[in-house]
Amino acid sequence: MSNTLPPLIITSMNERLYAEYGHRLFSTWDRRYELIVYHEDYSDSAGDRPPYIPDWAGHIHTPTVTPELYRWTDAHRDRPTTCYKDDAVRFSHKVWAMWHGVINYVGWTEAYSGVIWMDADTTIKAMPTPDVLVQYLDKADITLFDRWNWPETGVIWFSTRQNTINAWNSTYTNTGVEFVNRLREYYETDRIYQLKEQHDAYVTGHILKTEFKGRWRSLSTHPATQNNHPQAQSPTATWWDHCKGPRKIQGRSPENTV
Repeated sequence: MSNTLPPLIITSMNERLYAEYGHRLFSTWDRRYELIVYHEDYSDSAGDRPPYIPDWAGHIHTPTVTPELYRWTDAHRDRPTTCYKDDAVRFSHKVWAMWHGVINYVGWTEAYSGVIWMDADTTIKAMPTPDVLVQYLDKADITLFDRWNWPETGVIWFSTRQNTINAWNSTYTNTGVEFVNRLREYYETDRIYQLKEQHDAYVTGHILKTEFKGRWRSLSTHPATQNNHPQAQSPTATWWDHCKGPRKIQGRSPENTV
């Protein structure tokens, strides 16, 4: 596979989140990059596009393609929560959208070099050419910014590389597919409730560090103890700004000074 191929970028939001912050992702988007938006509004089973998603972006209706997500959220909606750390339902929509995007598009090895998950609370600044971005991200089958407590999951790279595991019968595997299948499994089997925290970043870090050792790589350049917002302290700070948490309101991260 050649890294001269462009990446595919996927995200998720609904109409409420679009109004709160998702509109900034669209208004600042670099059209050299292909974007697919997972959403739960209206119904696009017949090709209907929600009015807030621009016509240049792809759109996938999560209730149509992942109905099991909504069965799971309905079954867990009444679980008590104290904050985002134990609010599994809130972050489960991201997990299922990421799962569907990775398993469906990493097989497009002649079209994309990789699939990039990007949170919808991201503001685009000055993206590099697609080949430069791919060269930066493609340090392993899965890359993301790690930090002292759990990884930063606002941007995750999944390579389309297919690794031969049995040359005799031409069996291939993809690390990204294995990972998102395992991530979804943690939710579907309620294994997440055996962990200290239940949000997607904590669960992602646990799985990568216990079951995928040597198959992923951190893009963080600062010591772990300093990594409160590692993306804002990296070369990608000039490319985009992940306005996570309270930064959503302002649409910028004070840590991102470039």
